[in-house]
Amino acid sequence: VKMAVGNAHFEPKSRTKREMSLHAQKRGCQRGIPPGSANLVVAFGEPEHDNRGGIRYLMTNKALDNLRRVVGNSQKVEALAGVYAVVSATDSTIITVAHRH
Repeated sequence: VKMAVGNAHFEPKSRTKREMSLHAQKRGCQRGIPPGSANLVVAFGEPEHDNRGGIRYLMTNKALDNLRRVVGNSQKVEALAGVYAVVSATDSTIITVAHRH
């Protein structure tokens, strides 16, 4: 039995244009979050509304377990623990990325 893994709210890039804002790119660099990580966070992170018109995707332990099942265990996966990405609810742009403290 093959289990579906990932975020039920994630739509592949082929269907949804998922761009990173200039702010998100800058903050990701400042915070040591690699550029491709934001898409993984959106794909596997647990969604919640941020009450500001966006959706926050957080890499919880459960989300990390799902990601490990797909790509295996690595330092890059472990580095995503506590990382979140905020996506605009209107145009699917990644607004920012950060570490939860």
